[in-house]
Amino acid sequence: MLRVITGKAGSGKTAAINREIRQAVEQRLGGRLLIVPEQYSHEAERELCRTCGDTMSLYAEVLSFTGLARKVAADTGGIAVQFLDKGGKALCMAQALKQAGQKLAVFNNAASRPELQSVLLKALEGMKASCISSGSLLSVADTCGDVLKRKLTDLAMISDAYDAVLENTGTDPSDRLSLLAAQIHECTFLTGKSVVYVDGFTDFTTAELAVLKAIMACGADLTVCLTTEGLRSRNEVFSLPGSSGGKLLEAAAELGIETKEEPAEDNPEESLNPLRIFAD
Repeated sequence: MLRVITGKAGSGKTAAINREIRQAVEQRLGGRLLIVPEQYSHEAERELCRTCGDTMSLYAEVLSFTGLARKVAADTGGIAVQFLDKGGKALCMAQALKQAGQKLAVFNNAASRPELQSVLLKALEGMKASCISSGSLLSVADTCGDVLKRKLTDLAMISDAYDAVLENTGTDPSDRLSLLAAQIHECTFLTGKSVVYVDGFTDFTTAELAVLKAIMACGADLTVCLTTEGLRSRNEVFSLPGSSGGKLLEAAAELGIETKEEPAEDNPEESLNPLRIFAD
C-alpha cells in the first residue's frame, strides 16, 4: 500500500510517523525503515531514538537513499562495485573526450579545458538523476534549432563515450540509485512485512522515484510525507511536492497497489522542533 501524508510545515507529519514507529518498537515489530535526505540522517536518527528509546535500533533504522543503496548492495552481493571518486570521474571524462575526438561539433576542444569538463560532468550527473539516456537526447535534438541540436548531439556522444570508459574502470556514483532500483527486489530485508517511511523531501528525482516504485513492487508498505496542502492543490508554492505525489500515485497504479492520501492532524503542539530536525 502507498500512503501519502500531506500537510503544511509544522502540521505534525514527522511526529505522526515517529509515533507509529514507536508503537511498532513497543510491540517488537521489526522491518521499519525511515528514509530521509542525506544531510538530515543523523538528526533524524537521534530524534527517532529519543522518541522510541534504546531498543529502537533492534526494530527500526534510519537511512538516506545512499545508505539504502549500500545496505541493499551488501545484502545482494553488490558490495564489490567500485565507485569512482571525483578525480577518477575527471580522468574518465578526459578519456571519453579524447575518444569522441573530432566527432564533436561544439565541445571538440573540451579535452584541453578542465573547467568545461567539470561542467560536462555536472550535465551527465543531471542526466543520470533524471534517467535521461543519450537516445532521448538525440530524439530531442532532432526537434531543436541548429545550435542547440549540435550541443545536445555532442552531449549524447560524450555520454556514450563516458559510459564506455566506465565499463573498464569503475562505476559513476551518479548511477548508484539506478543500480539500487535494479537490485532492490533481490534483497531479503524488504518484504511484505516491511514498512518504509519517507520524510524530509521537497520532491524526488526520477532515479529516487524509481527506487520508491521498486520498494512498492517488493510488497513493502510505503508512507511518504509531503509538505503540501493536498495532492490536488493548485497553489504554486506546493507544485513540486504535489507533482512528486502525483508521480508516486501513478507508479502505484501501474503496480496495482492501493493508495491513500491522509492529511496530517495539524496539531502543532505535537510537531517536532524544527531546530532539532528538518522542518516538518
